[in-house]
Amino acid sequence: MIVHAPHRSPLQQRLVSGSLLAGAIIALVALDGWLAGVEPPPRWMLGGVNLGHWLYHGALVTLTMLVLTLLAVRELLRLARHLGYRPLRFETYVFAAGLIVGPYVSYNVRDTAAIYDESLGMLWLAVALGYAFWAHAVRRGTERVIQNVAVTLFFIFFAGGLGGYLTKLRMEVGGPQGATVLLFSIFLVKMTDVGAFFTGLLIGRHKFVPWLSPKKTWEGVIGGIAVAVACAAGVGNSLHHHGWIHLGEGSFAGGWGLALFGFVMALFSIAGDLAESLLKRDAAVKDSSDMIPGMGGVLDILDSPLLAAPAAWYYWTRLAHL
Repeated sequence: MIVHAPHRSPLQQRLVSGSLLAGAIIALVALDGWLAGVEPPPRWMLGGVNLGHWLYHGALVTLTMLVLTLLAVRELLRLARHLGYRPLRFETYVFAAGLIVGPYVSYNVRDTAAIYDESLGMLWLAVALGYAFWAHAVRRGTERVIQNVAVTLFFIFFAGGLGGYLTKLRMEVGGPQGATVLLFSIFLVKMTDVGAFFTGLLIGRHKFVPWLSPKKTWEGVIGGIAVAVACAAGVGNSLHHHGWIHLGEGSFAGGWGLALFGFVMALFSIAGDLAESLLKRDAAVKDSSDMIPGMGGVLDILDSPLLAAPAAWYYWTRLAHL
């Protein structure tokens, strides 16, 4: 007797896949934050380097971001093939990975090396650009060089440069609080999606960008922003009250500052979603891949967090002064 697995609707598949993926990421980031609170970290010495310190301060978040970024690069390269572009494949992986790992390395050598500087990311991008021109000159010639170099650098920056701000946020805030604000920032981005979806489903009437995303409505956009602002103020103040986030005394660290942060996260979340829709529409594909049942590919998950990452880093490290 053959027993067939029950058929799930696309929404059910999306809920199951999203819950499993979200649970795994939350568990890894939470474990990373817990390890950062262990003082002192174990002394596992190798060649004068305390591996325990490195493993207990951001290694899990960096590894998680690295895996997600490499998968995102893979999907971007797939989109490029659909459009007939030929970006540098291996080099895109390498330089994008460097932008993810760089903040982790910089943080862990900041007390023993003189290279701890935010400009290293821009230097890495400059090296990537120079290498891309050199590779075309030596191996490919002049055919479509502007397009292919531009696409190569765009993929490196989009996946690695923006994703690197999530690593920077985790490392620069530091300790368990770094993991908390990272999860909180991503939570606001995703709550924008949830608020927009259910508001649009219930009362959506006026199309937002019908030619690009026919299901999105202005009511959904406003609902998503409202939910993000409410969650930022409510959950943020609760995290502060319970000691998970230690807000300073600055002008942007209070309740209205958190609400403003939620508003900005919502705007970048919506822009990130539209950005990925533009890329997929240009490449004439429905999803960036079919890796995640019901949800598409990694880019379908990372689109909004990637675009919101620099704003989250700037708020927590420069405005809220954590």
